[in-house]
Amino acid sequence: KGRSPMDLVSTLGQREELFSSAEVGDSTQRHEGAEVLNLPLLEAGSCLLCHLVVSYQLERGLPGLSLPIDKPNSLVYKLVRALETHPLQKVTLDWTDQRAVRLVEDVEMLLELSQGKHQEQVSRAVRECKGESTTLLMEILENLRSRGEMLVADL
Repeated sequence: KGRSPMDLVSTLGQREELFSSAEVGDSTQRHEGAEVLNLPLLEAGSCLLCHLVVSYQLERGLPGLSLPIDKPNSLVYKLVRALETHPLQKVTLDWTDQRAVRLVEDVEMLLELSQGKHQEQVSRAVRECKGESTTLLMEILENLRSRGEMLVADL
């Protein structure tokens, strides 16, 4: 009662090593990287992510990107309205068509992007990187964010 997981570590050396490791991890999380340490790796990863996002858009037809959504009574707008008032799990409760569930998940992601919910996951160094693929990836993410804003604004 009242014990922590560290109390289960029997040797002082192991305990100190764990504390040291945790401190290093904490300081790494607090450090906002100001520079890209491996530009070729970042560019390769950005290129892959660009291809993944564009392929997904083409394959799935992300709402508002490859599907026309000019009608306020369209399915996409109805989903946006539903997601603004109810959580995803409630909206899709008892749905059996996984394509429909994925569509709602995509709409929810656009809404989250429009609210800036995922921006903190991209470090400043990556956002400011001038590499071709990384710049393109940032533009794609910005376009998705803007599309989400437009969906909400059009309601």
